[in-house]
Amino acid sequence: MGKFLTAFIAVVLLTNCAPEARDVSQRGGRTPDQLEDGWQVAPPAQFNADTALIDSMIERTKRETYANIHSILVVKDGLLVIEQYFDGHVRGDLHQIRSATKSIGSILVGIAVDKGFVASENQPIYTFFEADYEPADGWSSRAKTVEIRHLLSMMSGYDCEDLTTNFACENAMYGTDDWVQYALDLPFAHAPGERWAYNSSSLILAGEAVARGSGLDVDAFAERFLFKPLGIERFRWQFSPKGRAWIGGGARMIPREMAKIGQLMLDRGVWNGERIMSEEWIDKSTRRQGDMLGGVDYCYLWQRGEWYCGRDLMTAFWASGNGGQYIIVIPEAGMVVVFTGGNYDSPLAGQPFQMLTRYILPAFLRPSPLEIVTLDRKETEKLTGTYFLDFEPSASSTIGIDNGRLYLLAPDNETIELVAHSPIFFTGDSQHGPITVVFGVGDGEGVVNHTIYGSFQRFVFERE
Repeated sequence: MGKFLTAFIAVVLLTNCAPEARDVSQRGGRTPDQLEDGWQVAPPAQFNADTALIDSMIERTKRETYANIHSILVVKDGLLVIEQYFDGHVRGDLHQIRSATKSIGSILVGIAVDKGFVASENQPIYTFFEADYEPADGWSSRAKTVEIRHLLSMMSGYDCEDLTTNFACENAMYGTDDWVQYALDLPFAHAPGERWAYNSSSLILAGEAVARGSGLDVDAFAERFLFKPLGIERFRWQFSPKGRAWIGGGARMIPREMAKIGQLMLDRGVWNGERIMSEEWIDKSTRRQGDMLGGVDYCYLWQRGEWYCGRDLMTAFWASGNGGQYIIVIPEAGMVVVFTGGNYDSPLAGQPFQMLTRYILPAFLRPSPLEIVTLDRKETEKLTGTYFLDFEPSASSTIGIDNGRLYLLAPDNETIELVAHSPIFFTGDSQHGPITVVFGVGDGEGVVNHTIYGSFQRFVFERE
């Protein structure tokens, strides 16, 4: 399953501070340095973590078994417990976070709604622009139905799909001198809310709605209502030719401050006892709105997926940027995990999720071994056959029996032996990480599908 999973997740997806510019690479059991930046630190051993697993991950990263990883930070129960830098990167480096900027933009929209600067995410965008902007085709009835939520969920209806066109819309935007006008001029391919399509350029409109509603430029708004309360001092925006901060991408941060964004989300909008945004917005912004390629849900500029830890199905949501920039929040584990990397436009950008599920979560959660059961031939034979993926692009997986053992032939032709824990619940170990396979049974007790969970992705394959 490995290449298949990582290829999809990759699609879905520098200055130096001299006093801190040193290598803090360490073995997994050592406590990160205590600084005056709002973080309290602790050793992984405080949580009874398996430091041998952590050390193995760190050594593999140093040897570039996991390539082009620049940093790994882990926060457990509000304490920074792992802080690692690689490949010449050090703590004080500002790092490109690419589209992980979007999730910070989602927070800013939520704060604007909470404070009444924006009526709600349902407010039509034309109400912010009709006084001084007009789309190329005018303010048509369709143009007037585009709401802020449609921009945040990538369901605006504009004829723009960056993931399948090598970011054609975004690159065309860079060639214009007014990104707002460019975004408004995009023609429509669908009605707003009808279809999901990745569109970064239109987020200039969402940011400008915050600015016009509040009377503050986006960067000033962020500084007053988000960065200053969090103690984030080293954030750098990408600006449009007209000086507008763009929430669609291009920002730079240091990893410790990226982790603060994740902790704010984990703590339901509160940092150090101060409420910064509402729980209501956190729930809205991390709720599924559409399906991305690769078995991942898309929310309001956050992504979301599921993974089995033993028998427990865990949900995570994350900010994602090209190259392997992630702020991953795992509420059931009380954890925030940050990665930065240099795997731009590469399937290797998905490596952090393999590292998360193979090393980090097992090290801290220490799941109990699953009971292994033996199924008779009749029980295993009814699972066999070819199953087809329930979304484009088309792909299939095959369940078969070889020498009495059940196996999965994945879409990338990797053969994975499946271990039974019940007649419908199986686990396996692909070359890139652990997977769980759950079979679905129809009304007549016949098997109708199977779902593969791996690296916080979920793929449903329907029976032929």
